[in-house]
Amino acid sequence: MSTYKVRATKTTTGMQVAAGTRGFEINFDEPGSTNTGMNPVEILLASFGACQSITATALAQKRHFDLQAFWVDVEGDLGREDIDGESLRKFTEIRYQAHVRSDESDEDIKQFLADVAKKCPVENTLMHGTTFKPIGFIRE
Repeated sequence: MSTYKVRATKTTTGMQVAAGTRGFEINFDEPGSTNTGMNPVEILLASFGACQSITATALAQKRHFDLQAFWVDVEGDLGREDIDGESLRKFTEIRYQAHVRSDESDEDIKQFLADVAKKCPVENTLMHGTTFKPIGFIRE
């Protein structure tokens, strides 16, 4: 098992938040604020698409699968859903379409994409959920 850590820090301008790990940083924002970055739900969709692409590339290399190009278009509907008697704001549906440039057969591509879906950790997390454990707070 691998553990990943990210720190998200509220900045002083608008709704901007910076999140970072391993020396890298992503800036988040909202369209109604300063609009200087994607908002968290857009980054969630982007993370899913990126994970699909990375998984596809690694799997193709491992299997010697002819993958000349790969990208994913992702969209989602953000709305409300009743869960345990509470109306929660969440993605109610996420749709994606893979674009594949390959000389492999259509059947082999379909099987490859099914295997990518099974091996993509972000898709597995979104499809099958995870446990969230708040561990308290630190007064600064």
